Amino acid sequence: MMDYDFSNMPLGLAMALAMNERAKTGFEGLSETEKEHVILKCKDAKTKEEMDRIISSISPAENISDLFQGPSIG
Repeated sequence: MMDYDFSNMPLGLAMALAMNERAKTGFEGLSETEKEHVILKCKDAKTKEEMDRIISSISPAENISDLFQGPSIG
């Protein structure tokens, strides 16, 4: 696990990475340049929805097993 300097990071991004393992994994897989780009995008985000889209964009694709977890369809 890579430690990142959270003091440079917008609070919403730091909280999302702390609470969302998938987003944290995606963020850790980015290059330093890509991380800085994500941080700048988050600093510019005007709404929670915009921040959520940024966080979703760094999360790796779902595993097929994830489809079978959670509430059942019928």
